[in-house]
Amino acid sequence: MDLKHIRETYLQCPVCRVQLINSQCHSCRRSFSETAGIIDLCWPAIESSKQEKELTSLLLKHFDNSSFSQLIELRFQQTSAPTEFLDLYRNYQSTMHARGYLMIQMFRKRLEKTFKTPDSFLALDLGCGVGSSSAVLAKQFQWVIAVDPSLPDLILAKKYFEENKITNVILVRSFAQNLPIKSGSISLATSINVIEHLFDVQGAFAELHRVLKRKGCFCGDSRNRFDLFFPEPHAQLRWVGFWPRRLQPWYVNKLRNVSYSSAYLLSCFELRKYARATFGKSYTIVMPLVSAYGHSTQLDEIIRALEKLPLLRNLAIFFFPSHLLIAQK
Repeated sequence: MDLKHIRETYLQCPVCRVQLINSQCHSCRRSFSETAGIIDLCWPAIESSKQEKELTSLLLKHFDNSSFSQLIELRFQQTSAPTEFLDLYRNYQSTMHARGYLMIQMFRKRLEKTFKTPDSFLALDLGCGVGSSSAVLAKQFQWVIAVDPSLPDLILAKKYFEENKITNVILVRSFAQNLPIKSGSISLATSINVIEHLFDVQGAFAELHRVLKRKGCFCGDSRNRFDLFFPEPHAQLRWVGFWPRRLQPWYVNKLRNVSYSSAYLLSCFELRKYARATFGKSYTIVMPLVSAYGHSTQLDEIIRALEKLPLLRNLAIFFFPSHLLIAQK
């Protein structure tokens, strides 16, 4: 099978869920645009902001003659965030290769203690960003569908794959709550640092359940609303989650002078509620191994020890910085 065959077999019209041929639905007759080979299957269709259009145009203009690192720097130059946030973003991007590997390996290790994926044919990377986790999945699966609503991120991912000679990843612009993917086709779906950005968590989980094949698995981390140990990662402020939701944007704007509208951190109870509604009893929520986030492996041993003590484990997970949801269809 080649990439074209995989695209036409597993990608669907997001409106009527029938097969696409040459980016066109032969049922509703809609044609879907492509940019640098990235098909736009967002539905409802969205109009990109002026800033996103300008960034997309800039990245495409320099795509052929720039490296991945140079394109990342171009993106930073177009960002109006405060310097302290840009420094954090730069560090986040500079560690993406190692982080993507460590996170996927941790996902698989934790997953295999509870469930086993049915095969290694097709994986889904939900909220793939610039492609670090998709690149790791591409070595473990025959094919990967990498989905993200950000076209600039997908363009950067395309460059990253080209430089690393990765040819078995299909890039798709799409929303999580309306995945343009054939039902019952995905063996493993992953999402890294994504769940807190899903404003329709139940809709996204329902879509994940639909596209998973029988015994297919989902593994994703979710930053804890009630984290006692670290600042909220998007605002770099402590205690954001302990404020009532309607006051959180005011609190962040007051102390950081930035908007707080793109993150919706879940508590352990909230994550459990969504998981149960979608996967029934076929899920578990555990503490991630923190070495995947760059911390000492000695802390992993403490986590493993806590997991053997139900009372302490249940108390610790309520305030732990992140949760790991593992589920099976």
